[in-house]
Amino acid sequence: MWREVPISYVIMEKVRKLNAPIVEDDLYKEVQKSVKYEVSHKDFLKALMALEMRGIISVSLIKEDTRMITYLGDYESE
Repeated sequence: MWREVPISYVIMEKVRKLNAPIVEDDLYKEVQKSVKYEVSHKDFLKALMALEMRGIISVSLIKEDTRMITYLGDYESE
């Protein structure tokens, strides 16, 4: 199924607007609320990894199962 808006874009916009670190579970809930399609946790993690590899966000491990996501900025605005 085609998605209207890619998950990575939704994640990037949520973290950019917040402009503060956010816990992975809270961000996942926010993303699920804002899209009209179902987002699996696996797809969510793939999108997080892609954004981290592009240098847009930073993902830090707080506890064994808890990650903190921080917006670093995107390369297009530089």
